[in-house]
Order: sequence, then C-alpha cells, then structure tokens
Amino acid sequence: MMLPGSPALERLVVYQKHINIDFAAKLKADLGPRPNLEEVFRLALPYHHPEPPARWMKTHGDGYVFMSPSNDMRYLGSVVLKPSELTTRRFHGSVVGIVGLLVGFGSNFLNVVQSKNRLVLRNGSHRAYALRDLGVTHAPAIVQTIESPDDLRVADGGALRDNPELYLDNPRPSMLKDYFNPRLRKVITVPRQLRQIRIEYETQEVFVPAL
Repeated sequence: MMLPGSPALERLVVYQKHINIDFAAKLKADLGPRPNLEEVFRLALPYHHPEPPARWMKTHGDGYVFMSPSNDMRYLGSVVLKPSELTTRRFHGSVVGIVGLLVGFGSNFLNVVQSKNRLVLRNGSHRAYALRDLGVTHAPAIVQTIESPDDLRVADGGALRDNPELYLDNPRPSMLKDYFNPRLRKVITVPRQLRQIRIEYETQEVFVPAL
C-alpha cells in the first residue's frame, strides 16, 4: 500500500553526493523493520520538527560562526526590525533600526521539485535512502511544480539551480537507486564532522548629497 501523492523513491533524481550510512541506520532503527503508512508519513513529513543541537560564537572582527552536527543547518536570510519588535534587549543610544542575520534549520519535509517530467529530490535524502533500504517503494512528499527557469532560481538554492541541465535534461541523471548499486557507489570511513556557517558583515559611514 502507498499514500496518495507519494512519488516512487527509485524514480527520484538526486544531487546529494554523500549519504551518512550511520545516520541512515539510526533512522531505520527508530522506524523499525516494517513501518506502517502512518510511520512513513511522520518520517517524511514530520510535524514536531525536533531542533538539532547547535552552538555559535563571535569571531574576530564583525563575524560569527555557527556549528551543528545537522546537515540541515543553513543561512535563512536577513530581516529588518523596528526597535519595538525586540523588547527583551537593552541598547546603547537611540536605535533607529535592527538588522538580523538568521541561521537555523529548514522545514525538514521530504521535498521534491517536478520539472520537465523529472522528479528531483530537494530535501530529505537520508530519509528517502532509509525508507528505500527498508523496502518502502513510495513516500509522501511536498511536490513543487516548476514551469520556468526563473521559478527554479527561486525554488532551489543549490546544485539544481546552478546546473539544471545536468538533472533535468541529461538522458541518465543520478538517481536515488544509484545509492544502492555497488558499481556506482563507494563506501568509505570519514571522521565525524560538524556543519559550520560563518557570517561576516561590514559597515560604512559616508556623507552623500541631500536630495
């Protein structure tokens, strides 16, 4: 049985080059050997969004470093706030505006981009791998239909945006099933790693003509 609107995992085009087999094994252990439809749904489209551990520190100059064992940590953009929107912090001087640089985690849904009759896995590679390794053939996902290159630039900020021809026009793109092909994969041991995001900002004070 499968849930309606669930793409076939083996049909998914992938651009993530590495799979952490230990992390995938933990996902499988938590899920159990024969997950039911509800358990598959909760893994693919979680509603509780557990927050992985993360820490940060200020570096020399105007910079900060964020670190987490989660590959999902990312830069989330910038925001401009009014002083009244941040009431728990005291400031020196009369503040006109506040600029915030956001670092955190994504929605963590199994996310697929549909374009040119291709289904490209955008987020959730480890969960898709774990499910397929357990024998699950289909999984629910948020499917985002892309009609134009401009839409693609907005929808994806990674390899698909940078090289869409490789994944959408190539007669034989890399696919999720290739992770399980001994002729196409190589299993290696690597040291434990943390994901690091470094943010730096710059300020300038100049005089300009008054219009």
